Amino acid sequence: MRSTVLLHMVLLAGTVSGQQRADAIPYALQRPAQVIPLPDLLVEVSALTDVDQGTVACVQDEAATLYFIDLNDGRVLRSETFAGPGDMEGLTRVHDRYYALRSDGLIHHLRFLKGRWTGVDSFRLELPHHNIEGLGFDDSTGMVLVAPKDITKGGPEVRDQRVLHAFDPADPQHRCRTILRLSVASLLRQAAAKGIEVPTRTTDKGREVPALKLRFSSVSVHPHTGHYYLLSAVDRTLTVVDRAGRLVDLAVLDADLLPKPEGITFLPDGELVLSSEGKGGTPVIVRYPMVARP
Repeated sequence: MRSTVLLHMVLLAGTVSGQQRADAIPYALQRPAQVIPLPDLLVEVSALTDVDQGTVACVQDEAATLYFIDLNDGRVLRSETFAGPGDMEGLTRVHDRYYALRSDGLIHHLRFLKGRWTGVDSFRLELPHHNIEGLGFDDSTGMVLVAPKDITKGGPEVRDQRVLHAFDPADPQHRCRTILRLSVASLLRQAAAKGIEVPTRTTDKGREVPALKLRFSSVSVHPHTGHYYLLSAVDRTLTVVDRAGRLVDLAVLDADLLPKPEGITFLPDGELVLSSEGKGGTPVIVRYPMVARP
């Protein structure tokens, strides 16, 4: 199984011309530089954050444990359990500390004290969501980003919306505010205008319609462009938007290599790192160096 995983590549669903656009994702998603199998204990790896150029940290579903991973070979360098079992779905580093997210909006704040990573406090986000998976840090604003997976119930216009929230880690009340509102319909129109192909499905009446769900499971900020990178594990998409919410690019990831891509982060040099649950196979971390644009 591990050797099979290493042979798979990531496929971009967009057109070849889309890959040549000046604003296209600056990574060769069809040619990862490295595919790193993770140990079986991380089969449900659910979030990822950078530590340094050679190390990332992650959490996995149902275990409130922080794992530090060597990017050379996928070894677990260290692990620290900071709370009881729970549906852990998000993780981000904020300078010298970490914030870990439970799907119901409970945040664990971790610091390095007396030789170990310790939960120093916890708080619940006041948001109208019941399934929150994405957590990231925006170094340019100092805000922690929160990407809900669920969508607001209501009519078609309400269900069409996707939101990104943020809170200031220095705010003792951890008040969240909405910093971005996206429309799936608008993103589809922008994709069409850019020549980006998106997955489709056939309705019972024989019509071909877009099959994008965009239920975000992770969020990260590109260290050079400031663009938001949003992963949706349910349809294996990577959506990139600028600060105003305008579509930059959209890619669909290969289901064989990344069956459930839930983790995304950037290393200090801008390298993109994705992680995927094993989903019956081997969990992996995949690395993509930035590519030069003509």
